[in-house]
Amino acid sequence: MAEYQGGDVFLDVVDPWLDEHADAVREALAPLAAFGGWTRTTYEFGDPLETAYALSRVSDALIYKFQPLLLPGSEIPWAHDIHKPERWPQVTRDQYLAVFARLGMAPIGDVAFEPFFHEVVHVAQHERPAAPVEITGTVWPGLMFGEMLFSRTGATVRAGAQHVVAGIADRSPLHGVFVRRYRDTSDGSLGWGSNSQWKTDFRRDYLTDAAFHLDVDEEPDSDQDFLGEPTRLTPAERSDLVRHRCLTRPLQDPDAWQSASPGGRLTVPRI
Repeated sequence: MAEYQGGDVFLDVVDPWLDEHADAVREALAPLAAFGGWTRTTYEFGDPLETAYALSRVSDALIYKFQPLLLPGSEIPWAHDIHKPERWPQVTRDQYLAVFARLGMAPIGDVAFEPFFHEVVHVAQHERPAAPVEITGTVWPGLMFGEMLFSRTGATVRAGAQHVVAGIADRSPLHGVFVRRYRDTSDGSLGWGSNSQWKTDFRRDYLTDAAFHLDVDEEPDSDQDFLGEPTRLTPAERSDLVRHRCLTRPLQDPDAWQSASPGGRLTVPRI
């Protein structure tokens, strides 16, 4: 896709690839569809987590041009500098959904705002700080693979500052994602060599009748960082960071901003 110079990348590149590989990819991903259905016991290159990650990179490329531009004057994200994503061709929304339908995925559809389902692309700040988050538009569709979240819906929202703050919830670095056109991102592949990129694991989140199960392959959410030092985030800030994959409001300790990253596995009961 990055090298394609023709007029219809879906017909010329994506659709022929699906004809050859869709069945094998769907079979490789199948163990991930149900919560608790697969765990890594021994490492094997290209296992389901690595396959899902590679496919998420394809998804990132296909939805890239649905997204708003990076704000003028912003520092160029590393992922942009590596892959020059502005060169990628564009598909339509229906073509995007058709690709992943052949891989066994279903669109999330119209549901009320929930960070499990929705990535905040733009915030219109409500004049009432307590106003709940309201979806005002969809930028790209999200996808489920059985009980597993494959990708969140990109959404524009209107909300009070007690919930999400413009310029933070829609601009702070997004974790567990390789590339976005409009903001910086951070995943396990960035900063490593090209071979190590394909040894990156996909972040798994699951929806069951009882709960949202977030980042299930990590250790439980903790009040310590990865070096064992006390985290400088409050419990609510840690939870928000795991749920939203980004900061959403100013931190109680502003000096914690640069080191803030998701803290680990989290289970949120469904109300």
